[in-house]
Amino acid sequence: MQQSNVSRRQFLQLAGGAVAMAALAACAAPGAGGGAGQAAAPAAAPKELVFWGHDQHPIDLAAEGFVKKYAEVKWVSPHPADWPQKLVAAMAAGSGTPDLAWAEATQAQDWGCNDLLTDLTDQLKPVLDQYHPAKVAETFIAKSGKYVGWPGDISVSGWYYREDKLKDAGFGNTDFEKLTWPDFLSMAAELKKKDLYTFCFPADGWSALFMFALHQLGGTAVSKDGQTMTVGDEKGIAAMQIVKNLWDSGGGLDVAWWSPPYWAALKEGKLIGDFAAAWAKGFWEANLKDAEDKSAFGNWRIAKFPTGDGIKYRTGIWGGAQLVTPKAAKNTEGAIVFMKYALGDLEGAGLCGKWGIIPAYRPYLESKDFLDQKSPVFGDWEFCKFWASQEKELSPEFYRPAGWDAVNTVIGKEMVPILKGEMSVQDGMARIVELATPDFERTRCS
Repeated sequence: MQQSNVSRRQFLQLAGGAVAMAALAACAAPGAGGGAGQAAAPAAAPKELVFWGHDQHPIDLAAEGFVKKYAEVKWVSPHPADWPQKLVAAMAAGSGTPDLAWAEATQAQDWGCNDLLTDLTDQLKPVLDQYHPAKVAETFIAKSGKYVGWPGDISVSGWYYREDKLKDAGFGNTDFEKLTWPDFLSMAAELKKKDLYTFCFPADGWSALFMFALHQLGGTAVSKDGQTMTVGDEKGIAAMQIVKNLWDSGGGLDVAWWSPPYWAALKEGKLIGDFAAAWAKGFWEANLKDAEDKSAFGNWRIAKFPTGDGIKYRTGIWGGAQLVTPKAAKNTEGAIVFMKYALGDLEGAGLCGKWGIIPAYRPYLESKDFLDQKSPVFGDWEFCKFWASQEKELSPEFYRPAGWDAVNTVIGKEMVPILKGEMSVQDGMARIVELATPDFERTRCS
């Protein structure tokens, strides 16, 4: 779900050449639109509503219900390659943008800081209490005091595992409610002796694991206002120590995340666990459905992240996008009506949720439609009841404002010397802060 971002420096270069960008923007799907949802579609609005996001998208499912409700609306969802870069180019040119886009937290923060997104403050303020504060914070631009996105995927995470494989390996009685990090590391090391791997850990580093641990500890890589890096503080050091312990356990499979070897290892029963967000389900359903070993379906379960000293939360954040509408969109009014339907209405949220994301709309999280969901990945196990409990483990102290990507990128590139013991965790984190500082200063919201 994480899309590649365009830095503020790149954006300014694009904006400076807006005339040149117009040609590129013309290649984007034209935005025209009219839309509806909770209220009647604006009478004078265009009838087309254009959406950009990744392929296999949950918002397209909500659109199926939306156009049934408002038959005059034509939903256009081309899923252009490299759409974030194309969107920045179109916003710089002032035309050719979609009406709606699925923006990661840092994208929304970056674009909102540059005043490129429609202000949704008046629409959101009356309903803010219906969403988790952590997801609301991701839509809020501290610099301007505006809300620029509709809270979307709550992106709670857990440890996916094969229940049958753990049982066969002698770990069937594991009490995951009380499982500590030392317990998990011991189990991972024992399973490695059986050539079974309990998480993905590419040899060139994996920043997602660090951010999971940092979230658990109540830390954050960047301050709430986006002006200060905090990744090198005591919580950052403790999070990297957890990641090094994972590395040292040997339980991580050295494959690129969601690469063909990754999916093959899942299908073959070699990779029997992984730390992942709730939205992984939709992709797992698509990639495991043709597995020769049919036990690759139906035997998956999810556990809370391990507990232990300093742990405040038993989940983590990875991804978790929101719906935004560019200022240059042709059908802003229809886009807002759609947002309210897809992410603030039981029917629309239910359609999105069947794909695998978890809309942050709390009335939906309490609904039978959410709690009773089934999936071939989990068989008869009611996995959404687990996710409903994980929402309460979501940290309100973990922020991803503009500039966060600069820090995250350096962590992924520079964590390996720490993992290999070539430098101490403390020295390695200080080096990461030093290397990340220039790009952070360029891309933070100032």
